[in-house]
Amino acid sequence: MGLFDIPDPMSWYQEAKNGSLERAEVDAFVSGFYSGLLSFLWRFGVKNWLGLGPALQDAATALYLTLSEKESKNFLTLTVPKDMLNADNLSHFQTEWVSK
Repeated sequence: MGLFDIPDPMSWYQEAKNGSLERAEVDAFVSGFYSGLLSFLWRFGVKNWLGLGPALQDAATALYLTLSEKESKNFLTLTVPKDMLNADNLSHFQTEWVSK
């Protein structure tokens, strides 16, 4: 165990798959984790911490737009700051789908 370990959501899903955790509990925990991460990045961006404000806000918005695809499939429930969903903010982003 290191000084700072990054949580591994995939291991949580593996545990749920193996039956050690209920799927609803895992979904709630992962949803809370990502909602917290998005809110953290957005709010630090608003404060323009170390001059990284716009980059942190862009990172939060891009992550939200990516994860919102899973939200529409009843996989995640994301709760984010209302100002992050402002149409002006979202208009700066475009998702490109690449078929493989």
